[in-house]
Amino acid sequence: MRFVLSIKNALQLNREAETDREAGGNKGVSDKQIRLKIFSPNVLDITLVDLPGITEVPVGDQPSDIEARIRTMIMSYIKQPSCLILAVTPANSDLANSDALQIAGNADPDGYRTIGVITKLDIMDRGTDASNLLLGKVIPLRLGYIGVVNRSQEDILMNRSIKDALIAEEKFFRSRPVYNGLADRCGVTQLAKKLNQILVQHIKAILPGLKTRISSALVSLAKEHASYGEIPESKACI
Repeated sequence: MRFVLSIKNALQLNREAETDREAGGNKGVSDKQIRLKIFSPNVLDITLVDLPGITEVPVGDQPSDIEARIRTMIMSYIKQPSCLILAVTPANSDLANSDALQIAGNADPDGYRTIGVITKLDIMDRGTDASNLLLGKVIPLRLGYIGVVNRSQEDILMNRSIKDALIAEEKFFRSRPVYNGLADRCGVTQLAKKLNQILVQHIKAILPGLKTRISSALVSLAKEHASYGEIPESKACI
């Protein structure tokens, strides 16, 4: 996770260029994947899928049924039993109206695959905090919530490094006593740690069933292959 975050700036231009090439430069959409492969001996073998947020009112070149299209696109990924869901909601919005949690609840009603992520804790109204959200007192989640502080648009434009942003995030949480007892639920580092732990548990849980399905598929393919009979070797032409 740290490696992925550290190269985000380097990949951003490529991602934006590919998006414009596929969907146009006027907020168009496409369900075609843009795939970025990252190779390193220091990271997990994992696929991260960045899905769009729900758009209710079409803008630019977006079709009139943009909301339905995006919901269908999201569900096509998160309905897979092998997929972990990061349901991201800004802290300055009403969690009860979270599209991410609503869609995640449809795909994962028992909550075994959904991790709540509360972003933008630093721009909440003065005098408020996200402690009740992180403690699951508003909407409980089996796997709980992690709160993070994102880089602002100004930080991105000023090329503020991920390393500096993580230091600033840590300083933010340390300076607010309300989060002192929630250290294991605060910060990108804790999110990476929790995701790693849950991913390992999830792989252990689904691996036996996956092996059974693979074995069954191999037996089926072997039977199909046998049904074709012997294939005579082609004689070489002289």
